[in-house]
Amino acid sequence: MPFRRRILNISRPLLSFVLLISVHACSLSQIFPTQDSEVPAAADPTPTIGEPSTADLAMATVQIVALGRSDLIRDAIWSGSGAIISPEGLILTNAHVVDNRAGEYTSLGVGMTLRTDQPSELQYLAEIAAVDYELDLAIIRIVSDIDGEAIDVTLPFVRLGDSDRVEIGDQLRILGYPSIGGETISFTEGAVSGFSLERGIEGRAWIKTDATIAGGSSGGMGVNQAGELVGVATIVTSGSLEGDNVDCRPLADTNQDGRIDQRDTCIPVGGFINALRPVNLVGPLLNAVEAGEAYVAAGPPFMQASGRFDTSSIRLDGVVFSIAVTPDDHPASVVDVILETTKDLYVFWDYEGLDDGMTWGVYWYHDQIYLTEGSLENRRWSGGSSGNWWASLNSDAGLAPGLYEVVIEIEGEIWASEAIFVGENRERVLFEIDNQSEIPICYVMISPTLAQNWGPDELGPTEIIQSGQQRSFDIPAGEYDLWMLDCDFNTLSEEYGLLLDRDGGYILEE
Repeated sequence: MPFRRRILNISRPLLSFVLLISVHACSLSQIFPTQDSEVPAAADPTPTIGEPSTADLAMATVQIVALGRSDLIRDAIWSGSGAIISPEGLILTNAHVVDNRAGEYTSLGVGMTLRTDQPSELQYLAEIAAVDYELDLAIIRIVSDIDGEAIDVTLPFVRLGDSDRVEIGDQLRILGYPSIGGETISFTEGAVSGFSLERGIEGRAWIKTDATIAGGSSGGMGVNQAGELVGVATIVTSGSLEGDNVDCRPLADTNQDGRIDQRDTCIPVGGFINALRPVNLVGPLLNAVEAGEAYVAAGPPFMQASGRFDTSSIRLDGVVFSIAVTPDDHPASVVDVILETTKDLYVFWDYEGLDDGMTWGVYWYHDQIYLTEGSLENRRWSGGSSGNWWASLNSDAGLAPGLYEVVIEIEGEIWASEAIFVGENRERVLFEIDNQSEIPICYVMISPTLAQNWGPDELGPTEIIQSGQQRSFDIPAGEYDLWMLDCDFNTLSEEYGLLLDRDGGYILEE
């Protein structure tokens, strides 16, 4: 599929992270509950009055280390963070931090630190108690000391809060061990900037925040101002101790060939996560653990390296917008312009030729500005080889008027894009293409000038405008760019900044 020749100011963080995270402690004081929560919580030791300090929270955050034959952190296969959620040693973390479906490690080590300026020391071994690979959440249980001897523990822990009570503007504290920040604990804080929905998840799927969460902090702790755990810093990826936390991707059409691909100049981009999995999603896992039941929810492989998949059979089409989704995951109604402001915008598409485990993302823009709050970055596909899917952009305050563009990426390549005007009173106009040349027109892209990609072929897979024929398109009034090609992908005409504010047309001549 062809895409726009000139790319305007693309700036989206396609992220790749290293699982090198360790979280240390600095205080011997206990972390205690501050209020009741609707989420199942662990048993409470003898409490003291007052909310936990950041130092207390650091004490309840641990380093989880995938160990091979050695029990030394420096010989770890990978590592990640976790939050202790019960004094008996239950730890909440990401599923990809403990994923051993490929048999890559022999045991899980748990590191504790009493000083935040010192690396952690492995003290315990743990096992997976419950895991949901689709949500990328897991609970592990301490089972012995580092030498394998059975042990009873009474550990500092953090209480689980209610992530459904988190609101835009609430302050969060984030603790984790970023791979670019050395070997000691990192603390950041910031505000909740929004929420994201996701197919297959009821309610909030992500908590977005403007807090800087450096790459490598997967499994880290996100707490509210009461010191309750409300989110888990989550990124679905893999890495090694020697990996590079800074991603380098082709983000602009630097060679001006009309495509963004591996032939373009590689541009280094960030290394930061800004999303948390809401802690309320862990309820089924914790309930199963407390009932002594096994809980394993399947999902895509996390350790499959990107680029090993065959993408030759991928097809994405039927990209449409709606302001609501039906219970069976279809658009409630298809729209190509929204005259009123809305809080919810959904994009739907059909797909074929995908493999579970492929890297994918959905990236939203508003008037060419990248929207971190609704974009899905660096995800792992789990929707099977064919079907339909949707993603959403949501704002409690309502989406600002303007042009919204969505880009769907798979395995580092753009496979589909589409744009829609929201909250602007635009009349509809008929735009007619009159083919007075002798060459058939096989591809027509009519794209809003503010869009950064050409979008879909308006003629679809079979229609052709033969010599002497005309074809009309019903579109919202606005400024557009036009690109027409023959059946061999040769450009017949390329025009920019066409003001289509009334019925009119374009004649393709010899």
